[in-house]
Amino acid sequence: MNDRRWGFEEAEDWEYEKSGGLPAPVAEPEETLVGQDADQVVQVVVSPEADVVAVRLSPQWRQVVDPRALHTSVLSAANAATVSALARSVEHADLAADGTPPENAGADESALTTRDVQRLLDTVEEELRQFTARLSAIVDQPTQVRSSGGHVQGSAQRGQVLALDIDSAWAGQARHTEIETELTEVLRGLHEASTPQEMSAGPRGSAISELMGLAANPRLLMRRLGMPAPTEPTGEG
Repeated sequence: MNDRRWGFEEAEDWEYEKSGGLPAPVAEPEETLVGQDADQVVQVVVSPEADVVAVRLSPQWRQVVDPRALHTSVLSAANAATVSALARSVEHADLAADGTPPENAGADESALTTRDVQRLLDTVEEELRQFTARLSAIVDQPTQVRSSGGHVQGSAQRGQVLALDIDSAWAGQARHTEIETELTEVLRGLHEASTPQEMSAGPRGSAISELMGLAANPRLLMRRLGMPAPTEPTGEG
C-alpha cells in the first residue's frame, strides 16, 4: 500500500513535492480498494467503508486524456471504487451471517402482554418515522462541494458522485500533486456529505433494539409471550 504510484509509470520527483496551501493527505488504512477508469489514467483509492483516501493520476495522463475530459475519467474511477466497496461490504455481511441466534445473556425475561407488544410496535414505528425523516432531509437532495483551491467542484447523492467540474485550463498545466489533492478533497467531501456516518448503521432506538433482540431469539420471545418454546431435537429415531 506504500507504493505511491500504484503501478503507474515513474513520475518526475518534482511532481510529488508537497505544494503549499493544500490539505495534507491522510494516512491510508491497512486495506484499501481501488477504482479505475477505462483509460487507466485515474485511480480513486477508498477504504472498505468507501471513504475516499486518495486520487492518483498517471504521470502521462495528458497524453491520453484531454484536460477538458478529465472529469469524466475521475467520475468513472470514483464510482467504480464505490461499487467495489459496496460489493466487499455485501460479501463480508454474508460471511458474518451464520444464522446462529445470540444467547441474550441477561436478557429481560419479563412477560409480554398484548398491550406491551402493541406499545412496542407503535414506538418502533415512530422511531423509524423519525429516522426516515432525518435521512430524507440529508440524502434526498444532491450535495455540492467545492475544493479550497477553487478548481474542482462536484455533486453527489446517496454516496454516488453525480457530476464533476474541473477547470480544464488549470488541469492542463498544474502539477499532478495539486490536481490530485483538490480532486481528493472534493471526492472525500462529497462522500462524507452524502452518506452521513451517524446514520450509516441504520435506524436506532430503544424500541428498535428491543424488537431486534426479540426477533433474533425466538425462544426468548415465546417465553415472554407465555408460549411453550419448541424443544431441541435430540437426533433419536
